[in-house]
Amino acid sequence: MAPSYKVTYFDLNALGEPIRVLLSYGSLEFEDVRIKYKDWPDLKPKMPYGQLPILECDGKVAHQHIAICRYLAKKVKLTGKDDWEDLTIDATVETVNDLRIKVAQFYYEHDGTLRKKLQETLMNETIPYYIGKLEAQAKENGGYLALPKVNR
Repeated sequence: MAPSYKVTYFDLNALGEPIRVLLSYGSLEFEDVRIKYKDWPDLKPKMPYGQLPILECDGKVAHQHIAICRYLAKKVKLTGKDDWEDLTIDATVETVNDLRIKVAQFYYEHDGTLRKKLQETLMNETIPYYIGKLEAQAKENGGYLALPKVNR
C-alpha cells in the first residue's frame, strides 16, 4: 500500500510550498491541511517544537522544512547519483535558505527605521551578492544550480 501523506502548514506558500511541489512532482497523493492564523495559538503546543510545516506519513510526524524536502526528494528520485552530488544539492538548498532568512528578517521587521536599513542592505548588498554567486554557480553547471540535469 502506498504511504499516506499529510502536509500541515499555514494557508500560504512559503515553507510549505516546496513540500507540496515535491509531492506533486512525484505524483504522490497528499492531504493539504492549511491552518488559519486565528487557529494557530491553539495548535502550536501540539506541533513538534511549536513549528510548521510538518509532514505526516503513515502516523509518523516530521518537522523542519528542509529535512522534509530532502526526504521527499529521495522518495521522488530527485537526488544525485553519488554522495558528492547530494552534497552539492544540499549546499545549494542551504544557500538559498540563507537568503530566504535574510529576506524574512526584512519582511517581518516592524520597526520602520530598522526595516528601511534592512531593505537597503538587502537591495544593495545581500541580494546582488547571492544572485551573483548563484548565477556563477549555474553557469558552471550548464545552467543548473546543482546538477546539469533533473534526476528522476
